[in-house]
Amino acid sequence: MFFIFGSSGFIGSKLKERLIEKFGSKEVFFVGRKYKNKTIDLGKNKIFEDLPRFKYKNIYILAGKSDFIFSNRIAEKNQVNKNVKIVKKIIKFCKNCKVERVFFFSSSAIYSIKNKLPYRENQTINPNNSLGKSKYRSEKILKKLFNKSNTKVVILRIFTVYGNNMRKTQFLHQAIKKFKSNKRILTFWNKDTLRNFIHIDDLLNIVVKLSKINTPKYTVYNIASNKSYKIKTIVKYLNNFQIKKKKIVYKDNKNNLDHVVDISKIKKKISINFKNFKRELFKTYEEI
Repeated sequence: MFFIFGSSGFIGSKLKERLIEKFGSKEVFFVGRKYKNKTIDLGKNKIFEDLPRFKYKNIYILAGKSDFIFSNRIAEKNQVNKNVKIVKKIIKFCKNCKVERVFFFSSSAIYSIKNKLPYRENQTINPNNSLGKSKYRSEKILKKLFNKSNTKVVILRIFTVYGNNMRKTQFLHQAIKKFKSNKRILTFWNKDTLRNFIHIDDLLNIVVKLSKINTPKYTVYNIASNKSYKIKTIVKYLNNFQIKKKKIVYKDNKNNLDHVVDISKIKKKISINFKNFKRELFKTYEEI
């Protein structure tokens, strides 16, 4: 049996569909922003009293706020504390159910300018934003609290996920909306910055494959595609999708962190056939 915490978002909802497709609806339990048609708060104990208790094979943790907060210290602290509180309550639930394995959906946001390229799982981590800080604190808590139990922990440090119904705050979604607007001149930032994008289907294939095989007691995997692209390359692709080309203006700011990722560890564990980025970008463009 499987349980998903955080089944309402882009990745969580797609994961729910894929697990039900692979294992059947009777094997997959989930909770999102609502449970039994009521809005819930996973930071409170009461909801956990109502959840079905079985000896789950895998539990997937995607719940929590995913905002990027850099300069507002109070807001950053509140987000980190709330996300960590949710993880701790899920851990308690897992221990009570004697869960075999926990998959924690972490983020590329834990890496910062202090990390050397390409990003590797064994690097020293020092996040500089609220999402990265809450994810990394949760990683450490999971490692510590499950250290003396039989539950295995798999950390997935996921880079930007794209595809139909992706988050509207993501770069690709915003870029596509710009190109579909009536504006003739479009502005983009940091044209030489490298970003990595993994298609939602590739991510789900990785998760399902890992769900079926044995993993170490505690392990961390970078989850990304096999190639990073410069912003100007992505903009060029999008402009080529147009009947009437847009005029592009590039500017620079400080948000220019490159995403170059070492994925050799996950590739040694499972076979991965990545989708063609340009072709899938066009499909996504058509769907938005």
